[in-house]
Amino acid sequence: MGDERYVENCTDKELLETFVKPTIERIFKPGEIDDARLVRSDRDLIYRITVGGDVFYPIVRPHGNGFSVESVGQQFFDDVQDDVAESYFAWGELRGE
Repeated sequence: MGDERYVENCTDKELLETFVKPTIERIFKPGEIDDARLVRSDRDLIYRITVGGDVFYPIVRPHGNGFSVESVGQQFFDDVQDDVAESYFAWGELRGE
């Protein structure tokens, strides 16, 4: 059974622990990330990741209600995995499998 919580009912720290950190540890090599931080956009909470000249902006907390932690966590993983595969530093690598 998956995580049945909704992102609007979770703290930023809970979301970081539940799916952001595990995704980062699974996809990136130790020491590879130059900077990573939570950033608020106009509508969403994103996790800005910088690796060399590449910058990624996967969504941690989408605007609106009714998004499950499980679905947002899976989308976060998919977005980071796709971004890395299309990046300069890891072109063509499918990481996290």
